[in-house]
Amino acid sequence: MNLESLKTVCVVGWGKSGSALVGLLLALGKKAKVSEQKERKDFAPGPIDSFIKQGVEFEFGSHSKKFIKDCQLAVVSPGVDTFKSQAFKVIQGLEIPIVGEIEFSFWLTKANCVAITGTNGKTTTAHLTYQVLRSKRKRVFLGGNIGTPFASFVLETKKNDTVVLEISSFQLETIIKFRPQVAALLNIAPDHLDRYQNFSGYLQAKMNIFRNQIKDDYAVLNKAEDINFEKFVSIRSQILYFSDEFPNENFSCVYRIARIYGLSKTDCQVVFSKFRGLPHRQQLVREINGITFINDSKATNPSSTIWALKNTRGPVILLAGGKDKGLDYSVILPYLKRVKKINLFGQAARLIADCLKNGVPLEVFLSLKEAVEASFFKAQEGDTVILSPMCASFDMFSNYQERGDKFIEMVNNLKS
Repeated sequence: MNLESLKTVCVVGWGKSGSALVGLLLALGKKAKVSEQKERKDFAPGPIDSFIKQGVEFEFGSHSKKFIKDCQLAVVSPGVDTFKSQAFKVIQGLEIPIVGEIEFSFWLTKANCVAITGTNGKTTTAHLTYQVLRSKRKRVFLGGNIGTPFASFVLETKKNDTVVLEISSFQLETIIKFRPQVAALLNIAPDHLDRYQNFSGYLQAKMNIFRNQIKDDYAVLNKAEDINFEKFVSIRSQILYFSDEFPNENFSCVYRIARIYGLSKTDCQVVFSKFRGLPHRQQLVREINGITFINDSKATNPSSTIWALKNTRGPVILLAGGKDKGLDYSVILPYLKRVKKINLFGQAARLIADCLKNGVPLEVFLSLKEAVEASFFKAQEGDTVILSPMCASFDMFSNYQERGDKFIEMVNNLKS
């Protein structure tokens, strides 16, 4: 794609990445149009009004041919379903090229990219990789699925800089030329089966991270994963495995990446020793009357919740539920030995209850607030109440961060 030939670009999907893309397009001197399925009332008016004053056109509530037809390129936000959304059908019908925010941003950088994906732990691994590399290299950037769109800082990057990106399967669906110098796959377990037809479809999207690498690049893989990767993609880069160099796979993967850039195990240990976790992942909220409250809102699939249960001490009351992603919740049954009760909420509550009815006592609540209050009433000194939902947040909240923040607020409002 010749960027010089682009006059008008359609950004499909509003939000963080959409806003960042519009800002980037304006900086490049391009005309930007935004097509969003939701209504305008669902978004804060300030940024939209500001962009309208700069000549950006918006359509809300639909993806119409009339609005999109004069665009030479469509750039989609990761939340737009490439398989089912009306937007993709319209754009493909108009024969307009489609790429994602990561792909478009990659066209504009000369920096080296470190891309990290996986079902669980990629946010922590990306954050720690950034911290370790930054301890020895002056110009390192962090972005992607971690919450800072690549598009928001890509024009700041220069040759010999390093960009660490957390990459989701959704973002990997729309790559064409994206080629990270280092690509890491932490782990893989069924997820997002509401979007993909089966596990193979999900895994294929993940494996796209290696698709454009060449022999001078690096593929960092988990030695413990028993998957025939060659079935999905031919990895042409140098394969490096991580295993048990550190107590958990996040640290071990970071160490393997750090070695590529000349850092030592000691360099990594210095950073790891200062790490106290990230918000919404095994985050200690508060202790009340000897009861510990943990925010693990980022656990949006059963395998994440299994990890949380393995790493939670004492008797547990589990808060779970949200928007179903077509996953099998029964896989957590072997890990419920210390769980004394499960309090469920959200759209998937009844479905989870049916899957786990032969496990431990269950109760379904109309809201997260009711589930939190009931957990506090039931808990005893020494118990841990953990929000580890196993589900997406989009039935009640805009994202897992909002869900976690609301949980923290609810817990802090509890009276001892």
